[in-house]
Amino acid sequence: MAKQKKLAVIPRKRPEQDRSRATVDAILSAAAHVLVRAGYAAFTTNRVAEKAGVSIGSLYQYFPNKESLLGELMKRHMNDIEKTLEVALQNVDSASIEDLILTAVEQNIKSHQIDPELHRVLSEEVPMLGHLDWKKEHSKRIDARLRALLLMKQREITVPDIDLAVYIISRTTEAVVHNAVLQRSQDFASGALARELSRMLLGYLTGSAAPRKTLSRAAAE
Repeated sequence: MAKQKKLAVIPRKRPEQDRSRATVDAILSAAAHVLVRAGYAAFTTNRVAEKAGVSIGSLYQYFPNKESLLGELMKRHMNDIEKTLEVALQNVDSASIEDLILTAVEQNIKSHQIDPELHRVLSEEVPMLGHLDWKKEHSKRIDARLRALLLMKQREITVPDIDLAVYIISRTTEAVVHNAVLQRSQDFASGALARELSRMLLGYLTGSAAPRKTLSRAAAE
């Protein structure tokens, strides 16, 4: 039996000049529009090129197929999430462990709402694209940031293994928030998700629930 040919899931080349970067941005914006409005089943490179106002040949200069387009959309979406988190956690050195956890959880939730419809389609309709190197690098950067924060608050936490705590917290938070975007949007708006997820993480890290005064901020916003 012949081996199935692997599809390219990365761009053919990266834009180096302002004009080419503008072309790629237009293509990706059009791809997001087509994907959200028409769904994955109707997502084609021809429709994206038409929406972007470029020739199909111009699109293929950068993206050899629709899978590479989808992979780049996912990458940019995850990069937007990462940037939002990093900005929010820049000035937390003097924060209490309770406020630190709540800030991290709240910003994680907000970052997943940057483009909720695109997030939904990418999560629910787009099939697995295979190995994507940037996903591993993205996870490494998030874990490194979380590890640094936990080490900064090490005197206030009781977990014996920081590296294991990083793994548990990052995977638990991502799973809960990722699915809540799709299934529990009402708890995003009310602050209940941030409050209860923060309570759970604080209990795990310190053995005690967060003071009600601290966690009330999530419900008030």
